[in-house]
Amino acid sequence: MDDLHGILWRKIQEITQDVVAWRHAIHENPELAYQEKDTSALIEKVLRDAGIDSIHRVGRSGTGVCAELHGAAKGAPCRCVGLRADIDALPIQERSGVPYASKKPGIFHGCGHDSHTAILMGTARLLSGLRACFSGHVKFFFQHAEEQLSGAREFIEAGVMENVDGVMALHALPDIEVGEIGVRDDFMTAGVDPLKITVEGKQAHGGYPHYGVDTILAASSIVTALQTLGSRELAPTDCAFVTFGRIEGGISNSYIGGPVVLEGSIRYLRKTTQELFHRRVREIAEHVGQGLRARVTVEITPEIIPTAVDRTWTARVRRVAQGSKSVKRVVELPSPAMGGEDYAYFLEKAPGALFRLGVRTPGGPHCPTHSIDFYVDDRALPVGMEVLTAATLDALEYGGFLSSEPTV
Repeated sequence: MDDLHGILWRKIQEITQDVVAWRHAIHENPELAYQEKDTSALIEKVLRDAGIDSIHRVGRSGTGVCAELHGAAKGAPCRCVGLRADIDALPIQERSGVPYASKKPGIFHGCGHDSHTAILMGTARLLSGLRACFSGHVKFFFQHAEEQLSGAREFIEAGVMENVDGVMALHALPDIEVGEIGVRDDFMTAGVDPLKITVEGKQAHGGYPHYGVDTILAASSIVTALQTLGSRELAPTDCAFVTFGRIEGGISNSYIGGPVVLEGSIRYLRKTTQELFHRRVREIAEHVGQGLRARVTVEITPEIIPTAVDRTWTARVRRVAQGSKSVKRVVELPSPAMGGEDYAYFLEKAPGALFRLGVRTPGGPHCPTHSIDFYVDDRALPVGMEVLTAATLDALEYGGFLSSEPTV
């Protein structure tokens, strides 16, 4: 009897051309958060054509899509696995040079969500064709508004995670090449809390600064002081920092003391570190301002929690990847990404995994996500489909093919 990966690889070859075409269509027609109407319509059509009937919309915009597929096999444990892909684009002008580039000025799938979506559509089609071979069921979450870190909450509030035993997702990573899968056993992404600091002083002529309170000096000193938090108040094995991305204020080149606003974020991995940074950012900012006679107001808004994966589910991904036809190497990622990811809220409801899909052309340029020249090599799509589908079938105990260690 052929093994699971052999069966999967043949079926993947049959549908890869379609999956690539779906991805190109989504890439050419990118849609921002809460505006993913055409993307959702395409997803629904593909799912219905694959024989998946249980489909409904999610979220206030109605652009999230949730679907459910029931296995037809008898006798095995009845489990439920959730699979998630994000579907929204970024407000970035594309400069990747691909022939299927965005046709919408200033909007671009610069984070790989088009590939995530196409891979999950392909995975749904594969699993639908194999439904006679597994029991239990699979839920497919095509999540809107990830870039605003808000769509996942709407999925959770809709109750989609009820009775889900485990959940998985993948994310494109240009740091590794096509054929490589990246995994970690603890944190995959950081918690992110937006930060706003307002500095107020007293206006004065620039030639007579002693009559005023220099808010630009105070704001600059606050920025500098807060850069020491990560290096001097945390153990080297922990990670957290403050980043400022915007500063606005001042009056003119001849006056001082106008209000200055700093906007940034606190990024952290552990709850205790978050609590420490919330307290110390306030203390440092307020005391630096006090020392320079400025009034300082600090606003911190908890926004997104860290993505903490489950070791058992990560081990499942690692195991099936090592036995797959398409994966050349499993990469143990040395550190978490310090960006935010609202998939973390799915993992609050059930254990699961987030793994990285290598999308860089072997020997090709490294173009980071959210950059104007980010790209995904289409050859990564069948790799993502094989690992995601095989890991799902493994969790559902498909045919017993993965009951023993696969050959590498």
